[in-house]
Amino acid sequence: MMLLIVMLLWRRPSPRQMLFLLLAEVLLVNTLIAINGAASNPFNAVLLLPVVLAFMLLSWLSAAMVLSVSIAFQISQLWLLPRHADHAAMMLSHYYGMVVGFVLTAVLVAVVVWYLRQRLASREEAIHQLRERQLRNEQLLAIGTAAAQLTHDVATPVQSMRLLIDEIKEQQTTSVALTELDVQLQRVEQQLRNWREVADDVRESRLRPYAIKQLWHSLQHLLLLARPETPIRWHWLITAESRRIYADGTLLPALSNIIINACEAAQGQADALVHVSANTTDSHWRLKIENPANGVSPDLLLQLGFRLLPSDGGHGVGAVLTNATIEKFHGEVNWCREGDMIVTLVELPLEFHAENHSD
Repeated sequence: MMLLIVMLLWRRPSPRQMLFLLLAEVLLVNTLIAINGAASNPFNAVLLLPVVLAFMLLSWLSAAMVLSVSIAFQISQLWLLPRHADHAAMMLSHYYGMVVGFVLTAVLVAVVVWYLRQRLASREEAIHQLRERQLRNEQLLAIGTAAAQLTHDVATPVQSMRLLIDEIKEQQTTSVALTELDVQLQRVEQQLRNWREVADDVRESRLRPYAIKQLWHSLQHLLLLARPETPIRWHWLITAESRRIYADGTLLPALSNIIINACEAAQGQADALVHVSANTTDSHWRLKIENPANGVSPDLLLQLGFRLLPSDGGHGVGAVLTNATIEKFHGEVNWCREGDMIVTLVELPLEFHAENHSD
């Protein structure tokens, strides 16, 4: 009751203060019980309240201390009972039963309250993660909407540029600059077609098999085009190649994006070399990316991929997009630091591809 009064009248005390108040209340109540009949006093059930509060508000060790002190004081009440009277001797077994009943009840209440507290904490954590995921999905939806609008807006001028280039090629001799412009425009057109295919895959929930070796070569090709200036060392550590990953068209952009993030984070470092390795376990394909990076705090690594973080070093929106995409295919992305290197580990579930498996 002392703790409840303090919490109602003042701000919530610290854990040490709560422990002190609960122990003081246990001592005070046991003193009053000892003065008024000791173990024969039926109001020893009042001592269950500090036990309940302790296991609701304190750590396991502090709560166990309150429980132990309460039980010890209750057992000590037996020594204060009169033992010379015949009537007292007859009631002694009843008083022993009262104390034993209190001990069993206190232990049972402590276990139940602690269990409910743990369940409540785990449920609150799950709700918190659900809210974080919902917020992230809403942000990604806004980004996807903006990307779709951008693609729609870009498609019209690209088509106009294609018509102009075709007319120029018909009217005059093709120059080197015009040929280069035509090549670059073809790349833009191909990217737009790829984006539409990816959008169709996502809309129709259409999965396709990715052979891990083919996926590896596609990543190398994309990175050669996207980051030709960054040195990347590729390590293929897989002997069995008859395994496949089932995903939609967003898988390859997500994986290439996470390697591009590593390349951007490595820029400006003394050693800008990025290592990319692939191996397999019995059930998963693992892609490991190692890049040098300074100034990345452990708190940032914990939030990476879960929140939209402002970053100019390859740790912004792309990490969130990649993490959400990999999770959609029942995989996971983890970031950690090993010395001066940032390690990104991507895991995706594998399926065995038999010879008669139809694609």
